[in-house]
Amino acid sequence: MNKKIKLNRKDWKILYELEKDARQSLQSISKKIGVSKQLVKYSLKKYEKNGIILAYTTLIDSSRIGYYTYRVYLKFKYVNTPKEKEKILIFLSNLDETTIVNELSGNFDVGLTITVKNIYDFYKVWEKIMRFKKKILEYRVAIYSPIFHFTRTLIAPEPEKEIPEIRILGGKEKADIHEIDIKILKILARNVRQPIINIAKKLNTSPNSISKRIKNMEKLGIIQGYRPLFNWNLLGYKYYKIDLILDNHSKNKELFEYCHKHPNIIQVNQTIGGSDFEFEIFAKSYEEFKKIMEDIQMKFSDIIINYEYFIVEKPYKETFMAF
Repeated sequence: MNKKIKLNRKDWKILYELEKDARQSLQSISKKIGVSKQLVKYSLKKYEKNGIILAYTTLIDSSRIGYYTYRVYLKFKYVNTPKEKEKILIFLSNLDETTIVNELSGNFDVGLTITVKNIYDFYKVWEKIMRFKKKILEYRVAIYSPIFHFTRTLIAPEPEKEIPEIRILGGKEKADIHEIDIKILKILARNVRQPIINIAKKLNTSPNSISKRIKNMEKLGIIQGYRPLFNWNLLGYKYYKIDLILDNHSKNKELFEYCHKHPNIIQVNQTIGGSDFEFEIFAKSYEEFKKIMEDIQMKFSDIIINYEYFIVEKPYKETFMAF
């Protein structure tokens, strides 16, 4: 089990600045929080070395480049050892079309997203997954449309003073972009902190051209933001995914606003084929999670019938661009 790493107030400030914009310069971060550029650089290397930061990712709205995202849950049978489960998780992570792969506990063992251009491409990936059919007891498939990511203000020094930014992925029309833009996105999806000059060299073009194209994709909403992939266990949090069973949808707007304003709720998932209302929570303990859920049930007692939840135990892959 991962042991929580002790961080000071300046560490949390740096991490929150990265959460808001993981692409901003060391100089920018140092000015905002009042420390030296050298300290910021040292801190980032420390977070990477001790596993707090696993990667720096780009939030890409794949619908704007002509892709759909399917969410798949798998429940195993006859998978009796951690090594056997990990073998399957690594296989799923190595598929080009998977963008997120998580080990779960609860009703399902694995949660993954598959990003493809059409249902036929999804079926090709599904055939690869079905090589493990004898080991799959149950599966559940849904289509995201869309996902609402909130800036994770719970790591801010004063979360109650922050208003989470909403980053929307999915459910939009395809934008008109060039092949070089796709190449830029694929590079940024792996590491947003790469210098522009390095990207320009890889694509045999000028830094100015790369910079303009990135800004244009931000303007078009293809790029929704940049953030770190954190190991939340090391930060002292458990990651819960919640499926609400509702009597009706009359208060979906109010439910969404509640989720948006709550610092522990970091995402709302709108799906076709999923549950009535889905969201995700970071909590420091089961007791904190239970307290949040009791508050939601009390405030929306007239529409919430029940809920199911499971825990994200370990992230194996998180990117927002299929390769």
